[in-house]
Amino acid sequence: MREPVAVVGATGFVGRELLKRLQAEDVPVSAVVRGAPELVAGNGFHAVHLPEAGDRRFRTVVNLAYPTSGPPFTYPEQNAAMLRTVDGLLEDGGHLVHVSTQAVFGALLDRLVEPGPVRRRRDDPYVEAKIDAEVHFCDHQPKRGWSVDIVRLGNVWGRGSGSWGVPLVQRLLTGRPVGVHGREGFSNTTDIANTTSYLSHLIHRDDVSPGIRYHHVAEFSSVPWREWVLATAEAMGVSPVYAQAKSLSPPRPLDAVSIRGVYRALAERPVSGSWVRSGLRLLPDDLRTRLKGAGGGPAQAVPMDHTERMYVAIMATAQEFVSVVDDGWAPVVTREESLSRYLSWVRGWDA
Repeated sequence: MREPVAVVGATGFVGRELLKRLQAEDVPVSAVVRGAPELVAGNGFHAVHLPEAGDRRFRTVVNLAYPTSGPPFTYPEQNAAMLRTVDGLLEDGGHLVHVSTQAVFGALLDRLVEPGPVRRRRDDPYVEAKIDAEVHFCDHQPKRGWSVDIVRLGNVWGRGSGSWGVPLVQRLLTGRPVGVHGREGFSNTTDIANTTSYLSHLIHRDDVSPGIRYHHVAEFSSVPWREWVLATAEAMGVSPVYAQAKSLSPPRPLDAVSIRGVYRALAERPVSGSWVRSGLRLLPDDLRTRLKGAGGGPAQAVPMDHTERMYVAIMATAQEFVSVVDDGWAPVVTREESLSRYLSWVRGWDA
């Protein structure tokens, strides 16, 4: 019988799909989850390992976890807890498949992309968490003798994708912007079937040796977002809406006259927001609440808030995130098949 593989973050979109694939391959899996211990994917239940147990180590660990809930200023603490969990699960000399993201080169992919190490820097809380995780495992690799595969995914695309599939449909239905006028934008996408196929490929590698390897997975990187958008809009019978480029500019902090207004304006920007979140962690709870206000989040910007601006800006990304993968692997789903599968889901039936 094959050795069990631990999957941390198994309840997310990629995690659930990976469980299905490994189940089909008869690979025993221990899903590492917090909260309710029951977990089912596909038609089978999976063994569950609670992080608090701390009494078992695995030869192979796949890490998909990252902070996803709570105020952004708590992300560093959440991330540190996740890193301790992975450190405790993976045995010395073991194999870690750490799933990262293209966002380590900036949420808008505005920094140089290269398959190598990244340095810690101030940015969006999600980006900071992903960078910190990569740096942590690289720092611990020599003393633990690990074999580390860092897999940076592009935008994971497919039916049911909570980051790109579902939001695109929702935006088209409600007439919200799905891009920027005059800007094609690289989609930098990877189909969920190809994503999990590549992770499975790494899990089954026989030539695993101590060291750090980097992989970029975005087999449809060159496909412009507009191609996916127009096909989806046609299937839904709606017309896409595009934002004007000038609407991407955030409000200037000096436009806000109150202390709370200045905080909110600063909090919307990646670098200044990072310093603001660090400061918040040092404040007493009551003072922090008074500063943030009842809503607890940054102010709405005109004409689009921070989330809206980030979404359409990513849809207009000018830099391509090109795949860098093992020679022995090929996508299991083509560009045409990927679009067909997605559109069948959009229409509410499976081909």
